[in-house]
Amino acid sequence: MSQQGPDNKSKDIWTRLGQTLKAGAETIVQETKELTKIGKLKVELMSLENERSRKLEELGRAAHTLHKTGAMLPPELFELLRAADDIEVRIAEKKKEIETVRTEPQTEKPQAGQDVAPPATPPAEPIEAEPAEVVVQERFFCGECGARVEPGNVYCGKCGAKLQ
Repeated sequence: MSQQGPDNKSKDIWTRLGQTLKAGAETIVQETKELTKIGKLKVELMSLENERSRKLEELGRAAHTLHKTGAMLPPELFELLRAADDIEVRIAEKKKEIETVRTEPQTEKPQAGQDVAPPATPPAEPIEAEPAEVVVQERFFCGECGARVEPGNVYCGKCGAKLQ
């Protein structure tokens, strides 16, 4: 049984601590990349959904106008219907992309000389924030010129009048 000196034990502890911190940092970087990718896809998805809403609004107006006049449906209405269908397909594709990103396995790179596996971290859970406390701040104004003054001021910074 070999004995380690105090310096070797200290060095071993610092080495393990460094490896643990490095593994944690790599996990955070990987999760940040994933969340960024999902965020970008969600922005694209919202854009497509907004575009679809505009097309459906146009479609609704056109159909309503035709209904009011009793006219036959023109080719423009069919073009709007086709455009809305195309957007629906693109929305479904974006939703699949988001799901793919969420389910992709995280790649772990082995570190040279590391004999301890980095701790497995569960997927990030959304953080539920408590409602922020509302702080009501009183505002004070100069009686002479109406300028805003800070509480505790004796004189107005704008006109120099003595405050009450």
